[in-house]
Amino acid sequence: MIVLLHGWSDHSDSFKPLAAQLGKLGLQDIVPIYLGDYVSMDDDVGFEDITQAMQLAWRNAGLPLSPRSVDVVVHSTGALVVRHWMTSCFTPASNPVRRLLMLAPANFGSHLAHKGVSFLGRIVKGFKSERLFHTGARILRGLELASPFTWELARRDRLQDGNAWYGPGRVLATVLVGTDGYGGISAAANTNGSDGTVLVSTANLDPAFVRFDFASQPGKPKFEMRGANGRTAFCRMPGENHGSIACKDGGPKNALTLQLIRRALSVEDAGFDAHCSELAGFNAQHRRQQQGKAYTQGYQNTVIYVVDDQGFPVRDYFIEVFAKQAGKDKVDDRLTALVQRDVMSSVHVNQVDAASRSLKMNCDVLQAQLVRGMRPLHISVTAHPEIRDTGSVGYSTIGFNDIGSIRIDVADLGRIFMEDRTLFVHLVIKRMQTEKLVRFQKL
Repeated sequence: MIVLLHGWSDHSDSFKPLAAQLGKLGLQDIVPIYLGDYVSMDDDVGFEDITQAMQLAWRNAGLPLSPRSVDVVVHSTGALVVRHWMTSCFTPASNPVRRLLMLAPANFGSHLAHKGVSFLGRIVKGFKSERLFHTGARILRGLELASPFTWELARRDRLQDGNAWYGPGRVLATVLVGTDGYGGISAAANTNGSDGTVLVSTANLDPAFVRFDFASQPGKPKFEMRGANGRTAFCRMPGENHGSIACKDGGPKNALTLQLIRRALSVEDAGFDAHCSELAGFNAQHRRQQQGKAYTQGYQNTVIYVVDDQGFPVRDYFIEVFAKQAGKDKVDDRLTALVQRDVMSSVHVNQVDAASRSLKMNCDVLQAQLVRGMRPLHISVTAHPEIRDTGSVGYSTIGFNDIGSIRIDVADLGRIFMEDRTLFVHLVIKRMQTEKLVRFQKL
């Protein structure tokens, strides 16, 4: 049994071409879930509401609830819906999903989400909603880059300790995402490293996590890094955009897309590791084929969250990425300008929690300019208020020559900055107080 689940502002009818293709591939017995446009375009509806509605719809439709009894195909925001549903209503052992095919999923957000909540989004999409000018604001907040929702969801199903949600014996998840943008007037939504709607890096379900702790020893920060728990398959698909990969807009346009869809929905536990390796091979091949095209370069969605040593979010801070002159403790102005312009290509401050930022890092340029040039990367953080300005409370800059910037050596650049993925960075800094803040005087 296969269940199809659409995304934001979409409807189940749009999956009819995909359903027909699955039938031709010998994948029959398709049962779509109709959430309807109203659910995803109502400002009062959140992911938790859709999760409960999905659980009710699942039961009302008589769909199986026994472990690993159903295959699911999702598109775009549908990926967040099904992941939230699985982790809210089941355990890794009781989850009814066996195979999960994600087509252009917004697993870690979309660069367009915050625009949908804006005035322009309400004009463009709001007229299509049953409630005039509603665009599904709560859903879009969860879809925004660096959102608290995607952070928490990643902690539950990818970065957790203990039982894995994905891999042989659990959910066999495959992610396919296009690398071409839209044509015509829709091309205004395009940005490098995307399929027009989601970034390739935010589609991949295989994130990593790093933590820098400057609170105890600012000059020698504690560092830890870990990968995701479990295993998922991933492949970028040249020629496909956000719609065509799901058999919309005249798609699919890549002959390999339907083959990989079929493999994803027929793979068994014993062959899943080989399936992941095969797609990794295709992915590497596709990157070689598209080498030199700026639009398809490899980016990392680097999500930074800054807190103080008491656990409170630090929402007013500034990040600089720079390089130093070879063998000297001086900034290399030329290389730093290139890094800030071409490596750190964009920064997005999350509108729900400004302590969370998304940095789109061009790993191809970083590899060419820093790794091959054997130059480490330095990152400084200036948080406000600064204690040297207030004289009472605040932060001391993690900067160039203050208490030591974050230095990422050449040997570590390749594992910390990896193309086509999301990296969650948890940065802890110390909030300090001067002696004059509290005083006791003897009478």
